[in-house]
Amino acid sequence: MKSVSKGKIFLADQRGLKETNKIKRYSTFNFEGFKTPDKTSVGKLYMLNDEMLAGYQKTCFEVDRDSYIIILPITGAVNYLDDSENETDVDVEEAVIVYVEQGANITLSNPFESNIVNYLCIGIDAQEPMENNPQFSSFDLSIKNKLHKINVIEVPFILNIGRFDGRKEVNYNLNKSAKLFAFVITGAFEVDGRLLHEKDGLALWNTEEIELEALSNNAVILVIELN
Repeated sequence: MKSVSKGKIFLADQRGLKETNKIKRYSTFNFEGFKTPDKTSVGKLYMLNDEMLAGYQKTCFEVDRDSYIIILPITGAVNYLDDSENETDVDVEEAVIVYVEQGANITLSNPFESNIVNYLCIGIDAQEPMENNPQFSSFDLSIKNKLHKINVIEVPFILNIGRFDGRKEVNYNLNKSAKLFAFVITGAFEVDGRLLHEKDGLALWNTEEIELEALSNNAVILVIELN
């Protein structure tokens, strides 16, 4: 019988919220003005912002540590720009990973005039330097009921995303020394015995296998393994 894994749930309605006429940002972890003791990082994962940006608007932030920044659009497309003159558009079913040094400034823009775009902005602590070049990957969520590995470069984490029909299951194996963070993008899941609704997150550790079951149709989940 599988032992119960250790974990912590990050509820969607307890996220930090910043809302202006140009951006609506929900922060799973402490970010800028949102500071609370129980929303500290999970291993090297220190930022997971769910952002909605109005038409032709932009948002900027300064990175406070050497980091891997991941941009993952949910609807629409996002323009990424940093002060090393890396600029690129990222579309749905794509992700970009960029290594940036402490103090880097990042600007994210909505290229559409009237449509709101929704994307995840993720920050993971980087212990080893690498080239500051955007690394792209793409995935096909029309292939359902499996986890698709997002990142193709050698980094100390693994990103996975999947779209599932209701009651479909998958097991995820990881190193026992690794931590795992699951984030429900749409729908509902049961993850290792924990019920997660849309935009809930779950950190798990001291386990070698995770069981995921979708509880609604077309449910989408992001799984991050942190080594």
